[in-house]
Amino acid sequence: MIKRTFGFAGIAGAIVLLSGCGAGRIEKWEEVTGERNRSLRDGADLLGVTVPVLRAPGLERVWGAPKIRRDGEGGYCLTYADPKRPFFRLMVHGMAEPLPKLSSPPKLSGEEMRNNTLAGFEKEQQWRTVSVLGEEVRWYQESTGGGADGAYFSTEGFTLKSADGRKGHYRLVAEQGEESPEEIARWFGSVSF
Repeated sequence: MIKRTFGFAGIAGAIVLLSGCGAGRIEKWEEVTGERNRSLRDGADLLGVTVPVLRAPGLERVWGAPKIRRDGEGGYCLTYADPKRPFFRLMVHGMAEPLPKLSSPPKLSGEEMRNNTLAGFEKEQQWRTVSVLGEEVRWYQESTGGGADGAYFSTEGFTLKSADGRKGHYRLVAEQGEESPEEIARWFGSVSF
């Protein structure tokens, strides 16, 4: 399975690479997000982060402090995980450089049982939108859930300005075991500086 092969950090790039859309844009998206995921290293703090830190304070109050990873270029990734439910996570990526734009959402890919055989599928999907600190942000479902992982959802890259005027570039990725788009939209919409 793709998710088991590439692991949590690389799934976004793998799914996007395999889904194909946007006449080359998806390949650029996959390249940049894949490189970013590979550059992240565990950290104990946010020292060296130069972009304004976008957080999920509500999830932090309920789930506890996030796991911190830094990219060595001023960016970070905070991973919030529900300690009581596996496959319930939100990753907040903060980056010094913007991500490439997608012309359309990647196809939804996953696996399903057909004639007692596990088979892959792809299908078209529409953008969904959520308001993040007053900005309309597009998002989509990356994959369906499976035995070892929940469903994955991702925003495209977006830019926000903090109260002190500094800009950062962001991407939100969620894993959710019940494939509830409403809950994902609440998670995405709850982030703040």
